[in-house]
Amino acid sequence: MIRDWVKLRLAQWGRWARGGLPTEPTASPLWRTQGAGSVTNMTMPVDIAEVDHLVCVSAPLERQVLIVYYTQEGPFGHKAVRCGLTRWSFRRTLERAESFIAFRL
Repeated sequence: MIRDWVKLRLAQWGRWARGGLPTEPTASPLWRTQGAGSVTNMTMPVDIAEVDHLVCVSAPLERQVLIVYYTQEGPFGHKAVRCGLTRWSFRRTLERAESFIAFRL
C-alpha cells in the first residue's frame, strides 16, 4: 500500500500545478479584481519540483493518469474517461504510478 505521505506530496504538487501559486499584492483589492496589480511568483518550491520531475520521467500513461487525477477536478469515473480507461484500469494505473513515485522519493 502506498504511504499517505506520497499521496500528500502528489496532492501538494497537484494544487501547485492547478495554479495555487503565492502572489504578492502590489495594488488595492479593487484594482486586483479588474485583473491587474499582482505579480505571480513562478518559483517552484523544491519539494514540488522533486515530485514534478518524477511525474515527468514516469511512463506516458502513468504520467497522464497522475496529471488528470491530481490536477483536474471531477469525479473519479470522469477522470478515467478523460484518459480513455475504465475505472478499474485507471485505478490500477494510478496505483502503479504512485508506487513509481514512492519508490523514487
